[in-house]
Amino acid sequence: MAERELYPDGEQRRRIMDFIMAAGQTLLENGAEVFRVEQTMEIMAASFHLREFHVYVLTNGIFASAGTAEMSEVRNVPTRTTHLGRVAAVNQLSRQIASGEVDTIDEAETRLAQARCIPFPKDWVQLAAGMGGAFCFALIFGGDLKAGLAAAAAGVAANAYLLFCGRHGVGGGFRTISTAALITLCCILGCSLLGTEASHAIIGTLMILTPGIAFTMGIRDFVQGDYLSGTIRMIDALLIAASIAIGAGLVLSLYAFLKGVAVV
Repeated sequence: MAERELYPDGEQRRRIMDFIMAAGQTLLENGAEVFRVEQTMEIMAASFHLREFHVYVLTNGIFASAGTAEMSEVRNVPTRTTHLGRVAAVNQLSRQIASGEVDTIDEAETRLAQARCIPFPKDWVQLAAGMGGAFCFALIFGGDLKAGLAAAAAGVAANAYLLFCGRHGVGGGFRTISTAALITLCCILGCSLLGTEASHAIIGTLMILTPGIAFTMGIRDFVQGDYLSGTIRMIDALLIAASIAIGAGLVLSLYAFLKGVAVV
């Protein structure tokens, strides 16, 4: 407990600041709200007696200073995923630091490293989630059982492709466009084989790509008064939506051109 009671200076201050920045980066990378990342980092700083620690968080970066020029730091967060288990683990760690259950920087760093290593769900779980989500969405949007089955097959194909892209570093707009195109093609082929309309299957399966988290987080940032991060998130959501539209539109246009009829 003595380490927490001493006011940190020198190398200890640098170590605490690095830990707090790493914790904030972990939260931001895994889908935490911007304003909560700021709050968590400030709570950790106060708990470790680094009270002049100042931080401003954007969707893609953390700007922080511990009161001196040599302690200023900027960390970019170029990629973001969604892993709520990691977010929950870091938030729990911040509460334990504030309450004194975790009272040394050594223990805090160890706990943070463990939180950052929490694995994603196994591949089969993600494939099953894509299949079930697409099937249910197709039925919700008015499709029949055949459309649901076609959507389920397209959901499996889409998630398998996304896993492949993740392992080979394929990202950005191309991944979204190509996944939307794959979904549309699979739904058209599946519904043709099953003898049902493809539109419900396409819409239902595309729902697994929709930027719901980015859009929701953007609204929450606006509500909290963080207009810059809210704008960034909303732009991100719009770009994802545009990529989905481009991918699906390309396949639908090509199908209409080759067949002379529109997909129904």
